[in-house]
Amino acid sequence: MLLLHLAQATRRAAQHNHRLATGLAASLCLGMLSASAAQAQSLPVVVGSPGLSADYYPGYFYDQPSFFTANAPAIHNRPIEQLNFVEAEDDNFKVGKVATYYAANKPDEFSARFQGQLYVTNAGDYTFYLGSDDAAYLWLDNNPQPVAFNKGDSFPYREMNGTCTLSPGLHTLRVDYGEHGGSQGLVLQYSGPDMPKQLVPNGVLYSQVIATIRPTLMHFEAVADNQQVALNWQTAAEENCTGFVIQKSTDGHVFTDLLRQPGGATSLVTHSYDAIDPQPATGWNYYRLQQLRSDRTPVYSPIKAVEIKAVEFVISVYPVPNNGTFYLDVQPANVGTALLKLIDMSGRQVYQQEVSLANGSLQKIEPGMSTGIYMLKLTTSAGTFSQKISLGI
Repeated sequence: MLLLHLAQATRRAAQHNHRLATGLAASLCLGMLSASAAQAQSLPVVVGSPGLSADYYPGYFYDQPSFFTANAPAIHNRPIEQLNFVEAEDDNFKVGKVATYYAANKPDEFSARFQGQLYVTNAGDYTFYLGSDDAAYLWLDNNPQPVAFNKGDSFPYREMNGTCTLSPGLHTLRVDYGEHGGSQGLVLQYSGPDMPKQLVPNGVLYSQVIATIRPTLMHFEAVADNQQVALNWQTAAEENCTGFVIQKSTDGHVFTDLLRQPGGATSLVTHSYDAIDPQPATGWNYYRLQQLRSDRTPVYSPIKAVEIKAVEFVISVYPVPNNGTFYLDVQPANVGTALLKLIDMSGRQVYQQEVSLANGSLQKIEPGMSTGIYMLKLTTSAGTFSQKISLGI
């Protein structure tokens, strides 16, 4: 069982009201929020809504962006969590009568525009993977050149990719899509600094297209530290947040709950959190945040990847000589609970004790055995290790 150590960083923030100028009496008063008492910073008070906004149109757009401005959507501003419409022939987009049906429950001839903002927590190169059937285009920051695109309607589902350098903060995002005939699908994934290829999660997508917004998650890091993993994250705002669950995986796909911390309810104050996974697996470990909210389904952070490299397992017993009592030091110190046995030279087990090694502290062993040479056997999650020791010699 994991021994989890978590500590929520001290929350320090102050809110300062400022007066409105006479000519701006009808304007919204923005608070001055700060992560420290000494430094105030202007931030918008409109909190971002997770996900994207979708408009659906009858007809196929034939790779022309002007289609979406020349025609009125039949479905407007539908909220969606993320772009994960796995290829299918049934109505996986739930467009209903917007589409044309040449066969029962097999929609064709419709188009869609998905819009919002993407929050980037770390500067660096990001690769976007756009899978679609039929055509799809991804634009960022209103750049006239798409980051990735699938042009035309003469191919089955396929994935194209493109890489760009992004700075921390908000970036406008738009995806245009069209279904002409046959099956349909649209999936948007990305990878980036310390991030494996993954679906773009709803925790970094915001449905407000133009408005200046305050993101929820500003920072999330997972870093290897002495055979453990240190996790920390920061929020700029929280709405109806009942808690955060750190989830862990060894394959990047199947996640289990590692630990939970209470959230900040509804707040426009910056909050910082940190925690430790004392027993990561050797090799790659994957972590994500699940924000629990009382008003909606969970919101997820990007997945972070951390590699724990194997180190030699070393058992140290001292002092030598000793009076029958000794100390046990085991490295690496993240193997958790271990079973210690002492076996005399005739092969008979004469002592057994369960010891905890999760915190890396020295373990005092007082077996009360006769002076002599013994075989120490230590069984841990990493295996069984043996070493001869002397007691009272």
